[in-house]
Amino acid sequence: MADLIYLMMAYAVFWLFSFVLIFSISNRQQKLNSELSMLKQLLEKEPEK
Repeated sequence: MADLIYLMMAYAVFWLFSFVLIFSISNRQQKLNSELSMLKQLLEKEPEK
């Protein structure tokens, strides 16, 4: 029975790690998208030479 508890704990840790990783990647993607939008706006406003 103790083996089953360890298995459930390992399963929970795995899913917790997975969700944290996905959340982290999602946040980085949002930051990159906002930075890309800002750079596009700066390039549009820059006068051509």
